[in-house]
Amino acid sequence: MTQIRTSERANVSIIVSDIEGTLTTGSSWRAIRRYYKENYNSWLYNLFFLRWIPRFLLVKSGLVSRKVAMMEWMQDEVRLFRGFTSEEFRQMAEWVVMTEMWPKRFTAVISEFDNYRKIGTRIVLVSSAYQPIVDGFARRLDAQAIGSPLIYHDGRLEGMDLPVNAYENKARYIRDKYPRSEILAAFGDTGSDVPMMELSQSPVAVNPDGELRDIAVSRGWRIMECSPGSNATS
Repeated sequence: MTQIRTSERANVSIIVSDIEGTLTTGSSWRAIRRYYKENYNSWLYNLFFLRWIPRFLLVKSGLVSRKVAMMEWMQDEVRLFRGFTSEEFRQMAEWVVMTEMWPKRFTAVISEFDNYRKIGTRIVLVSSAYQPIVDGFARRLDAQAIGSPLIYHDGRLEGMDLPVNAYENKARYIRDKYPRSEILAAFGDTGSDVPMMELSQSPVAVNPDGELRDIAVSRGWRIMECSPGSNATS
């Protein structure tokens, strides 16, 4: 675990972190699929998913950008919940966190957050997941949350408030919300997290994908290897 000197307190404002792949092996979309099929309409979800299979193949072949497809997927997926009240969507989000994401958390990474918090650092979770899901995970860490915002009309879910909080938008959302904060460290797991990580003094790549690993090695960024419930190696 990284040791933080108390003399650094004056320079510390926040640390930022992605969630999926960085703090947990849990997958929000898989949990959403399970929740929707178990509680609502399995046939409708299967139809939604089948319509996406050609798109998945295009992404795999490199003919469609993964970034574009991910953002389109989220906009399409949230339409399944159109008409939900904010409380109904919050209950779904809490179920996703409680059954899928929190049980599969990386305790080694989260323990580092405790070390930062002891010297007065604010923890900010920054994720492409829908805001209520990020809120649910953040509550368990006494952290702030920046997720992909939703739009409600007359108390009912209407869709997403674009842009999706991913890729370079993560960095923009952070700077919009914390314009004067110094970012001591940033934790991410894929190349899409690089714009966010570049904002910080100490980027940390957690179980990085190939793109991020190459960047981390070339720039001398710290790399953490860990699994749920185990100690990390750096």
